[in-house]
Amino acid sequence: MAYALGTLLCQFPGQAQAQPPIVLDGLYSARTDEMSLEIIGNRVCFAPDKAQWGRLPRPAASHAAWFCFSNDAEARRQLRVPARQADNCGWQARARIVIDTYQPYVEQGDGNDMARLASVIKVAQPNAIACE
Repeated sequence: MAYALGTLLCQFPGQAQAQPPIVLDGLYSARTDEMSLEIIGNRVCFAPDKAQWGRLPRPAASHAAWFCFSNDAEARRQLRVPARQADNCGWQARARIVIDTYQPYVEQGDGNDMARLASVIKVAQPNAIACE
């Protein structure tokens, strides 16, 4: 399904607008260690496979492409992220997802790209992230 506003992607950098759906393969993570919570917050994020970075409507950059979900509660439900546990520092799993809104972070300072999870095509069993 295509959206008429999809052609406006680059006219308003930093603003989210309807976009054509993008299918991505990669790794989701829901980190609960102190440093991640301080920097990112209690969010589920996604790192697409490097070969797919060009699918994202974002400025070319030398750093890895990754984003957090703007609809975090829905992302946790669809990805079946387990509840927080005291014996690990979060969860991660491979997944194939569909996003339909992508908002690159173009400001100075700390921040990250955001995307709206539309659906999950498949997701592997989550693995616990060991605390360091």
